[in-house]
Amino acid sequence: MALNEQKEEIHVLMVAFAAQGHINPLLRLGKRLVSKGLHVTLAITEIFQHRMLKSSSSPSINTTNSISEIQLLFFSDGFSIDHDRKSNMDHYMDTIGKFGPINLSNLIKTHFNSTGHKKLSCIINNPFVPWVADVAAELKIPCAMLWIQPCALYAIYHRFHNNLNPFPTLENPDMNVQLPGLPLLHTRDLPSFVLPSNPFGSFPKLLNELFLNLKKLKWVLGNTFYELEKEVIDSMSELYPIKPVGPLVPPSILGEDPNLDIGVEINGVVTTNEVERCIKEIMAGPRSEEFKKNVSEFKRAARLAVADGGSSDRNIQDFVDEIIGNSPTSL
Repeated sequence: MALNEQKEEIHVLMVAFAAQGHINPLLRLGKRLVSKGLHVTLAITEIFQHRMLKSSSSPSINTTNSISEIQLLFFSDGFSIDHDRKSNMDHYMDTIGKFGPINLSNLIKTHFNSTGHKKLSCIINNPFVPWVADVAAELKIPCAMLWIQPCALYAIYHRFHNNLNPFPTLENPDMNVQLPGLPLLHTRDLPSFVLPSNPFGSFPKLLNELFLNLKKLKWVLGNTFYELEKEVIDSMSELYPIKPVGPLVPPSILGEDPNLDIGVEINGVVTTNEVERCIKEIMAGPRSEEFKKNVSEFKRAARLAVADGGSSDRNIQDFVDEIIGNSPTSL
């Protein structure tokens, strides 16, 4: 019997808080799951609904609270709508960690009650709401995590938080780090969260909690593709495997246009002048043609990965098969 002919609907619930860089990859994964026949809902903090209603310019959002066949549900993060969430991120993360699980659990019990025809077969979170896995475990629902950063960072954080390899310390802050599947890493190559000079508060604590409790997750999915990060993905296969299902980017980015699509993720303080210098170096510097050629090659490989039968498409299909019980093996 085809999936869409079953009387019981197979549902997947994705969970995030209202940060665009967290929402977009989940939505793109959700669209692919919908295309495979699943029903997908995104549960998100209420502030997103407020912003959505204030900005009626988004044509993909309709009055029934859905985006591209993905239903939207909203839960409280413990703050009033007018609270400035960016004023103290440590306080925000602590508060949503306290109230988020309670409110999400109530939302699930309300919308996916056991007497209905909706079967909630999987919950997908991202690294910044790790408490979702506790809610899933309490409700006995399998949980997956979508890792939204490069797999290289997944490997670095996993090895750091599980003390599997030596990293810089206060006594030796400038040591180089050699990890399987990665080139030799200097201090400047490492994310700030693993350095003894780390200026952040709640986020390293959150990542530490996540990587010490990966056993709560049945699957870890990655926003990348195998051909791009083969060595580091293979290096994690015996520790805690990550299955690439990306790149989860707008289709236009994977088009034939060789022009660069530049995304800048700032982890620390980078001046505007430095960003401008880097962009000019890529676009018009002596190696610009080499950069453009590499971009074209990566775009081609990415298109093949997400196409029918490609490496990421196969991983998504395997994930779907296991959710609906058609696969005898786990990812």
